[in-house]
Amino acid sequence: MAHAYHNHLISVPLFADLDESELDAVAAITTELNFSAGTALMNEGAGAHEMVVVVDGTLEVTRADEHIADIGPGGFAGEMAVLTHARRDATVTAKSDVKALHLDGRAFGDLIQQVPSVAAKMLPIVAARVVENSTNHQH
Repeated sequence: MAHAYHNHLISVPLFADLDESELDAVAAITTELNFSAGTALMNEGAGAHEMVVVVDGTLEVTRADEHIADIGPGGFAGEMAVLTHARRDATVTAKSDVKALHLDGRAFGDLIQQVPSVAAKMLPIVAARVVENSTNHQH
């Protein structure tokens, strides 16, 4: 089943530069989850150990109850927590029924120790997200 996730993962900017073996490694720690509309996937201020990639549906991102963004298919949330283990800086809720790929942070940590090139290739996207998030905090 892991290989079935390749098409979804390769379409995500965070994973777009990974080669076939790196994608295999990420796909191997990926599970598919379904969320009903209204379900909170991540809560602002909570500890965090996972990220999700949207396959179908829409997620809503809020910070202090203010709408920040919608995330549709190919979008992702929670990557900062997986890489930095920081607390969530936003709440992410299923705006509609959502099918998502789930990556556990602990397994991902093990993966980047075994295949450090995965983290190196993700770094430019994560850095851009940090800049974007800090700009959004400053309105």
